[in-house]
Formats: sequence, C-alpha cells, structure tokens
Amino acid sequence: MKLWVNGTAKPVDQPSLSALDRGFTLGDGLFETMRAQEGVVFRLDAHLDRLCAGAQLLGIPLPVDLREHVAAAARGEGEYRNASIRLTVSRGAAPPGLAPPERAEPTVTIVAHPLVRPRVPEPLVAVMAAGRRNEHALTAGVKTLAYTESVVALAQARAAGADDSIFLDTAGHISDATASNLFAVIDDVLVTPPLSCGVLPGITRAAVLELARALGISPVQREMPEPELAAASEIFLTSSIREIAPVVRVETTAVGTGQNGPVTVRIVEAYRALVRLECAT
Repeated sequence: MKLWVNGTAKPVDQPSLSALDRGFTLGDGLFETMRAQEGVVFRLDAHLDRLCAGAQLLGIPLPVDLREHVAAAARGEGEYRNASIRLTVSRGAAPPGLAPPERAEPTVTIVAHPLVRPRVPEPLVAVMAAGRRNEHALTAGVKTLAYTESVVALAQARAAGADDSIFLDTAGHISDATASNLFAVIDDVLVTPPLSCGVLPGITRAAVLELARALGISPVQREMPEPELAAASEIFLTSSIREIAPVVRVETTAVGTGQNGPVTVRIVEAYRALVRLECAT
C-alpha cells in the first residue's frame, strides 16, 4: 500500500494520525473508495461531488486541492496504475466531546493498493441482514465513516457461509448490501431500490442505470418488498471495486438458474468497456 496524509507521503507501518482525531474517536467523517485503471480514476468527479455533498451536510470544509492529490495517487507506477484508491476525510483532531470544533482542521488520507480484476466476476451467495437500514436517519444516503452495522452484517454473513448480507429498510423494502447497491431482474424488468429506501447513491449504480438505457434495457427504480427477491431471475450487486457481481443464491433460494444471467452478462461487458473508454480518455 501507499499512504498520503494531508498531501504528504507517509510510511504505512508508522503512526500518522492523532489519537484525538474525530474520525477515529467518533466516526466523524466521510470516505470514497475509487477504482483507478491505467492511472486514471473512473468517474473521479462523481466521487468528489458525492463527497462534497456529504461534507456540506456534516459541515466539514474540504481542501481545494483534493482532486489533484487523488489524481496524483492514481497516476502511480507499475502495479499501482490499476488500484483501489481510498480517500478519507475526517473533521480532524479536537478535544473530547460530541460538539464539533468551531474551526475544524480536517485530516485527509489517501491510500492506494494494487487491484487485480478477475477475468469473470465471481458469483456471490447472500443472506438477509439481521438489522435494517434506517432510511430516516440524518445521514441516510451519505458515505460516512460509520460503517459498524455493515461490518457486523458482513461478519454474520461470512459466519453463515455466505459472501454478503442484504439489508431491508425499516418499511421492509430491499435497501442494499453491506457496501454495494442491488439490482434484480423481475418479470424481465431490471429493478433497483430508490434512494428513498436508505440507498447510497452509488457511482457504479448510476453508471449501470445509464448503460441499461443505452442497451435498450429500461431500468426501474421502485420499492421492492423482500418476497420479490425470490421471484428474481437475476440479481447482481454493484460497487466501484466489486463492479458487477452476480448473486446466485439468497439464503437457501437459488436465483434463476443459479448461473450468471443474460442481463448481468451484458451489463458486465458494457460496464468494463465503459471503464476502459473513460479511463483511456
């Protein structure tokens, strides 16, 4: 891995942050995980726009040179030209207590590590999460550092022999997975939950919606009651690092034929072509 703290390269095996940093003590901050291909971050502006919207809600000022630092990290050499880039912004170090300091001095870290894309997406098995996403939370749809419920849900999924957990919202509608958005083909229609179900506005999610329309697949954003998953002929998860990952079983129910479905295959091919095109230009 390579690490930068406030724009300065640091050894990854040495302390670099204050023990009073609010990102560490309170989860008071935001992050973006991005894919770099051939030294270019896919849809960097979209990632930064999402980060800026979250920072505005939290009242965290952002450095003006943030884009430059992320782009420089992605340009790396050798194996680092195809990498996962994690950008984290906390409110910074402050005295104990919940109240934000009057003048925040944010801490910005960037971590890059090499990323190898599998030739064929690995099929996933999912279970339903024991807890629920709160679509009414103050930070619903914001990519904050508070990921504990996803950590617990993923650990429970792994303990059950599955790869991921799928959350419902408080009304019983499908929301998302621990760190991915969800799409399903139901009655030959590509469906994904709306943002109102506590869904993170994923960068890959938005790209898939664009691609589906370009492919003549009319996507629908609507509420999905849990029983509809059993009727899905295809399900796939999307994220910047995972890209498009087919789900072949939910709990004990096979999805469709238990293999990658035709819509998923088309989306995988189109998405990879889009990443190659945009990162080349």
